[in-house]
Amino acid sequence: MIVIQELHQIDGQLRPAQPSAAHEWNGEQWVVNEERAALLDQQAAEQLCARIDATADAVRIQLAGDPLKALEYAQAAIDAQAFQDAGYPKKEVPLSVAAWVAKGRSAKQSAEQILDKAAQLSDSLLTLRTLRLKAKTQIRACAGKGQMDQARAAADEALQAIRELTANPAS
Repeated sequence: MIVIQELHQIDGQLRPAQPSAAHEWNGEQWVVNEERAALLDQQAAEQLCARIDATADAVRIQLAGDPLKALEYAQAAIDAQAFQDAGYPKKEVPLSVAAWVAKGRSAKQSAEQILDKAAQLSDSLLTLRTLRLKAKTQIRACAGKGQMDQARAAADEALQAIRELTANPAS
């Protein structure tokens, strides 16, 4: 007895199931359409890249916060740098630095803390950018060679590394 499983009626014929969306029926069997396979790989790669971008965007917000607040902090860092470059003149403390001065913290210490925090943020954002762009390049290269398993693995590794930026923020 012969048991035939997974036959489907398509256009009045019984055929085995289509192995993948990249396959087409040639009248006798399913064969890979190389053009369609490449297009599907390219679409899958762009979906992986979109996931990388979306995750990086979420992490960037966690690292830098509200864009307007990040702009405020950037201006404070510029002011603190100018204050430091001028030799910390006591009579010319920028308002953004003076706002951080508190009991027990001088204008010089405030400026240094602002600059340290700005440097940490800058390092984290540069690391995020590097991870994001490197992953997208690697994903597209693998997909271009039809190596979708490697493309997915590269995406998974990058997503993990990107998420770890908020798990272990620079201290």
